[in-house]
Amino acid sequence: ATFIQQSMNITEIILKTNSIHRTKLFYSKTLDLPIVTESAEAISFNAGKTILRFEVSEGKPYYHIAFNITNNKFSESFEWIDRKLDIIPASETLPIAIYNNWNAQSFYFYDNNHNILEFIVRFDLPYYSAEPFSIKDIVEISEAGIVTDNVAETAKGLSEKYKIPNFKRGPNLLDLSVLGDDYGLLVISQINRSWVPTHKPALPFPITIKTEAGIEIVL
Repeated sequence: ATFIQQSMNITEIILKTNSIHRTKLFYSKTLDLPIVTESAEAISFNAGKTILRFEVSEGKPYYHIAFNITNNKFSESFEWIDRKLDIIPASETLPIAIYNNWNAQSFYFYDNNHNILEFIVRFDLPYYSAEPFSIKDIVEISEAGIVTDNVAETAKGLSEKYKIPNFKRGPNLLDLSVLGDDYGLLVISQINRSWVPTHKPALPFPITIKTEAGIEIVL
């Protein structure tokens, strides 16, 4: 019962980037996210209820994160991104992904760091807006990809340490496991497994995930 009482609302995600300047341009100009704080070493944006923070680092780190969008704004959000960026096709026949078992649908695109970003609507959440689409229709960051060489062990360890349940909708596979709920999910991927819907191999880079329940996962 202790599992259910703590919703997995993600309050902050900290990622690495090799260019604060280009990251600032992408998130503040292309995605219209408000800047919360910025310095030469880091920049933070408001993504609905979640703070999205980037800290400067070497190399070319990349991640997968998903943003919950208000349920009735899926088509408008798709058109809004499609005018600005290339949508990554979800399959050979469809630009969008339909997840029947999750009662959700989504689409994917890259940021300047080649992070795989996803706008997702989860129809079981009470998110609705009567206004025209704007960046306010990003409600929160609802998924963060975690990469490991042992999915089962990592999922078990995180679940036990932080009291995060397996996502009731799955999947729970050898190379992919999901913890949390519709508000916040940890998507645990086997190293070198391709991030959907790309051919980019999942690789481990430093990431910090903070939740409303006071959890702070540093990897």
